[in-house]
Amino acid sequence: MGWESRFPPPKHLGGRQLEFGSQIAKLFDYAKIPYVACGDLMNLHYHEDGSATASDICFVVPDDRLDASIRALRVAGLSEDPCTAGYAGCCWAKIPDHYYPYPFPWPAKHFHRYIMEGFYEKKTACYSVGLLRKSQWLWLMPDLPLEFPEPNDPNFILSTDRRLPDWDMNGIGNSFYPIKLLTPARWIESLFSLHIRDLSVDRRFRKYWYHHVVQFHAEFARQLPPELFHIDLIQGPFRTLYIEEADRRNTYNYKHLLMDRLWEEWQEAGSMPDPIYPFNIKRYKKLKKRRSVWLYEYWIDEIMSG
Repeated sequence: MGWESRFPPPKHLGGRQLEFGSQIAKLFDYAKIPYVACGDLMNLHYHEDGSATASDICFVVPDDRLDASIRALRVAGLSEDPCTAGYAGCCWAKIPDHYYPYPFPWPAKHFHRYIMEGFYEKKTACYSVGLLRKSQWLWLMPDLPLEFPEPNDPNFILSTDRRLPDWDMNGIGNSFYPIKLLTPARWIESLFSLHIRDLSVDRRFRKYWYHHVVQFHAEFARQLPPELFHIDLIQGPFRTLYIEEADRRNTYNYKHLLMDRLWEEWQEAGSMPDPIYPFNIKRYKKLKKRRSVWLYEYWIDEIMSG
């Protein structure tokens, strides 16, 4: 008889979230609904457990399959009624003009799943399930996958992929049904694109959409095999933004000049969706014009003093 530890193996902090997320993923696969995970359900595979919405589970679906995904969650018995979990409840209960310090996805439709947690399981907690339109959140990405992606897919990956960090940890990876995710490079691009989309919001977040990138670069990037993640796999200007952000270089002003330029290009081309939070494009254009002058001057100073 082999020796057994008296202590159970450590569980991933997002285990409950991943368990519920995998159940929804399985439901969508059976209903033939393409999707990819979003928000903390996506981020915790490359980052720590989410600090703002740790009980929220988000999926991006094609715009023309939103109604089908709503029907699937109704059939599954999830609640559409206002959240009843109080302070442990749904952060989507308020309208999106309320100020939040952290940016997070705001769904087109959401549902509630209640469980009992805490000592003696007497506290009601709400695990919210949000559905997001692809055109609003992942507009730069290719069509979302219906089938499981191949191991060499440049855009999508499964949560059960052995190459991911903590794959064999209890409560993640092989513990549950596969969830479709963005590959690390596409995930990084999506975070920067969301920040650029929201440059015109009235109130700035305390943290940027891409604040996960620094920790990913410091802790996870080097754990991944090069065929899964390498800086060269990040496309175009996003590669420059990643390098500037992850390496903490002094070209802070160049990074913001580049994001301002991308915002203007996308805005003029009509290829960028509007922010979810209240925004003012005219005000931002005036601010950007004034800011570009001193940003450029400081950037030149950085180069000359480097």
